[in-house]
Parts: sequence; structure tokens; C-alpha cells
Amino acid sequence: KPSHYIRNKTMQDTNEYKVYSTYTEGDKVAHVVKHRINDSWGVYMKNGDKPGLLEYYPTKSESWSEDCAENFVLGIKQI
Repeated sequence: KPSHYIRNKTMQDTNEYKVYSTYTEGDKVAHVVKHRINDSWGVYMKNGDKPGLLEYYPTKSESWSEDCAENFVLGIKQI
């Protein structure tokens, strides 16, 4: 995994989802999450002080969500 990958979560779990991993680069942070009820994988993306965005991918896997998180922090995916 790239150096910006953090297995120990820096974001707290919520009643809605559990955090599985975190990616960072500069001010960008992306947390790979899993919905507690429907088991959908997703990514919570935040860029500095701007409001964050939580996207769920109901038909995708954990590795696909990790790719999305990495693409966000590397600037490939924009929000």
C-alpha cells in the first residue's frame, strides 16, 4: 500500500458505519467505511476545511472503495 495509507483509523465509527481504513495526502483525507445495516462499502472524503462527502457503493467491494479513496487523495477523483 502507498505511504498515505493508514490501517489504524483516525476517524471514529458511527451508528451508520464502521471505518476500515484511511488515506491521506496533504489536506485530503478519505476514510473507507462499511454501512452497518446494508453492508455497503463507501468512502467519506474531506478536503481541508471544506464540508466532507460520504459516498456509498452498494455493488462494489472493499478494494474498489479503497481505490476510490486513494484516487481522491491523489487528486484523480474530485468532489
